[in-house]
Amino acid sequence: MRSKGAFRTGIARDSNLTEASVSRILNELRKENIVEEKRQQTSNAGAPTGFVTLSKDIAILGIELSNSRLSFGVGDLKGTLDYVERMPASPQLSQQDFEHLFAEGTANIREWIGARGIALRQAAMSVPGYGREGGNPIYPWDIRRLALLLGEALPGVPLTFTNSVIAQAAFHRYSYPAGYDISGDHLFLFAGHGVAGVIVNDAAPVDAFSAFEIGHMVIERDGLPCRCGHKGCLEAYTSLRAISPIIGLSDADILTRGDHFMEALSVDPTARKALRERQFLLGLALGNALNLHSVPKVVISGWPSLMPEADRVAIADGLNQSLLGGYSPERLELAFIEPLIGNDPKAALHYAAYCFVRGGALDEKSGQHAALEEIA
Repeated sequence: MRSKGAFRTGIARDSNLTEASVSRILNELRKENIVEEKRQQTSNAGAPTGFVTLSKDIAILGIELSNSRLSFGVGDLKGTLDYVERMPASPQLSQQDFEHLFAEGTANIREWIGARGIALRQAAMSVPGYGREGGNPIYPWDIRRLALLLGEALPGVPLTFTNSVIAQAAFHRYSYPAGYDISGDHLFLFAGHGVAGVIVNDAAPVDAFSAFEIGHMVIERDGLPCRCGHKGCLEAYTSLRAISPIIGLSDADILTRGDHFMEALSVDPTARKALRERQFLLGLALGNALNLHSVPKVVISGWPSLMPEADRVAIADGLNQSLLGGYSPERLELAFIEPLIGNDPKAALHYAAYCFVRGGALDEKSGQHAALEEIA
């Protein structure tokens, strides 16, 4: 998925199988229209020319709760969205109202794929704060019931739930390999509508990662109110919602402009100073998180990665005041990658693609059973 394809010899080497076994498996996958193989010219004489890629004809479903909206998207394994629907979904909605919204979205998908004769092979839904013991204080709806609803609406479709930041990590690792050149264990931190992180172990599958809500680390006693009900949380200072008044854009305007919303703005010196202060707070909280779980590298995505490099120094200043032993580039590698803002449910779609590939493209479980097993 990261290299967008591979030669048979490379597949045999990486999977520790014989080339004969690889050929047999690839023939089966090609008959099922899961992979494609094309001749590709190489610079070395005698080098293999059969290049194997994932098929563009496998349809998957991504569902995402983010930015106070519920997004549905149908696309292929390479992340191309052919169908998108985004519906406002305030966390204040009752369980009944949210289920009605969810049922409406799934009914629209069923109608769309039915009219085109499309069979979904995998579904994934990303939810902020998913996986927390004791429930989710931000999105309080019963995920088990959502799994049952989706299983009834789309029977036979394998379904996996994950935390939003894990879906973001999967998107960046498998969508932009050239821009995500950090290898080895590291922390992936996303500052969007929420602020969350995940420890990435390159030797482990994405679905084994453990997410944590750094955005709800209290950094100021009796500070700004947070949507979780507390005051002084990092998210209340460093999320997109928190910085929107500083830059003079509403949440909706930021989502409409997308990944490069900062580029068209003329941020005055006062606003830039305020944004540097918010980045300092992000660095302060990040240093405290690294004191609890030390890793040698950090990848930051979200609005801070759109800021000028001179302003991002404020994050290093915050790290220096909180990280045990202080911050230095020699001790901690800090990298920034472009965010995914306003493009939901692309992250969930990429996670669905990952789940389909990691599952070996086998339809062993119905959507309802897979979802309930995941939740259990």
